[in-house]
Amino acid sequence: MENQKTNSSDEIDLSQLLARIGSFFMQIGNGIIKVLALIRNTPAKHWPLFLTLTLVGGLLAYSYSSFVKKKFYESTMILSSDYLNKRIVDNSIGKLNLLASETSPKGLARVLNISDSLAKNIVRFDAKPFVSETDLIELEILKEQLKNAQINAKNEKVIQEVVDRIEIENRHAFEITVRTFNPAAIRPLQEALVNYFRNNDYIKKRIEIAHINLKARRDKLVRESQKLDSLKKVIYSNYRTMAEQSRQGSNNVILSDKSVTNPVEIYNQDMQLNNELQLVEKKLFLQQDFEIVDGFTEFSEPTSASKSKIIIIGILFGFLFGYAVVALSKFNQYLSKIE
Repeated sequence: MENQKTNSSDEIDLSQLLARIGSFFMQIGNGIIKVLALIRNTPAKHWPLFLTLTLVGGLLAYSYSSFVKKKFYESTMILSSDYLNKRIVDNSIGKLNLLASETSPKGLARVLNISDSLAKNIVRFDAKPFVSETDLIELEILKEQLKNAQINAKNEKVIQEVVDRIEIENRHAFEITVRTFNPAAIRPLQEALVNYFRNNDYIKKRIEIAHINLKARRDKLVRESQKLDSLKKVIYSNYRTMAEQSRQGSNNVILSDKSVTNPVEIYNQDMQLNNELQLVEKKLFLQQDFEIVDGFTEFSEPTSASKSKIIIIGILFGFLFGYAVVALSKFNQYLSKIE
């Protein structure tokens, strides 16, 4: 009997708990409906207030967009350099922004070697890595995992090829954005910014020494290639003479042991030198250690919000401000009743 009473009480308690939970959610639903109804009915009850505030908001937005706010234009270029890093770029861009915020444009004009009128139209600069630091870290981790894997002599070359393939292109590239009041100032700023970074003492010295080393390497490869050409002529002449001496009334060519050089190795070496020379010439021409991947583009449409968009935002803010005024009024009435 006692067990039956206990089970019955447990069932009653469980049903009451479920009923209370259902009631709780019903109250929440009713509260949400009441709030939505209040939001819908408030503008209708206080329409003079809402109409006045929306008109005021629209007029203020129109005045701001017409007489105060200036249109600005943006463009982005991608600059790649083996010697650029995030600290150098952030520090350089920070200095330019400090100069751009000064009242006089002379400091910025002097640093970028541009006219004062051009510098006066510059609003600010921004820069960020073209490839995120997270991607670079994940790439390095993956490369180390591949190198530290247990591999044998056969698949070691395959692993190295995989490591070379997963190298991220333009990992030393940066997106540099300029914001200006005059779109005609965007194109001249490209050359000015490139020279600004290129003339950095740290970068300038490394570009110069790399260029000198490449030219020296090219000259050496040209000399070695000329020597190999002379050697090929001598070997060809030698083998031809040996072939003529070894003919004994037949068309067969008998080569003696006088040859001490494998001609195939000479020709292969010449091809390797030619390939390396072409690679050096390519690096000298492209100057990949410092180059513009994608330059600035002059846009005719401003990046800043249009006048119609600003007016719509002003009207919306005026409408929302009406709710705030009504809520403060209700709260003030509530405080008065408590008092």
